[in-house]
Amino acid sequence: MNIRLKLVLSAAALAAGCVLLAGCGGSASSASSSASSGAASQSASEPAASVSAEENGASDAVASAVDALLEADPISNQFEITAMNIEYDFGLKADDVTSYKGLKSNDNGDAGLVLAIQPAAGKAQDVMDTLKTYQQDQVAFYGNYAEFAQAQSNVENAIIDGGDDLVVMVIASNDCSSDLTSAVKDVLGK
Repeated sequence: MNIRLKLVLSAAALAAGCVLLAGCGGSASSASSSASSGAASQSASEPAASVSAEENGASDAVASAVDALLEADPISNQFEITAMNIEYDFGLKADDVTSYKGLKSNDNGDAGLVLAIQPAAGKAQDVMDTLKTYQQDQVAFYGNYAEFAQAQSNVENAIIDGGDDLVVMVIASNDCSSDLTSAVKDVLGK
C-alpha cells in the first residue's frame, strides 16, 4: 500500500507539475500579449508617440530642413532623435511639437546636432526657449571635460532660430567647416 500511495502521489505531483508548466506558458504568452497591447495603448495615449517622425512622418518642411542642414553640417555616427529624446533629453512638451526630425552625433566628444521642429500653434517661442535651456545644459556638461573643449565651443555657438512654422537647432559637428548661419537662414527663408 505504501508503494501504491507513493506512485499515486508521484503521478499526482507529475500531473500538477505539467499543469503548472502549461499554465506558466499560457500565462507568459498572455503576459507578453498583455504587455504589448498595454504598450500599444500606452503609446497611443501618450502624446509623445504622436510626434514620432516615423509614425506620422515629418512634414515636408521639417524633412527638407534637416536634409539641407545635414549638407552643411554632416553629422558623424548619426543617432536618430526619437520621441523619447524630444521629451526627456530636450525637455520639450509633446503638445508643443507637431512634427520633428533630427539627428545627433553618437561619437563621444562630438556634440553635432541637426534638429527641425514644426511647433504647435503659438508654441514656437516656447520651443526655442526650451532648446536654449538644453543648450545651456550641454555647455555645462561638456565644460566638465577638458578633452571635449571643441564640443563645448560648438554647443556654445549653437544656432537656434525659427518662426511659427519651423524652429531649427544646429550644433556644428567637430568636422564641420561650413557656415551654419547661412545654411539656417536659407532653410528658414530669411
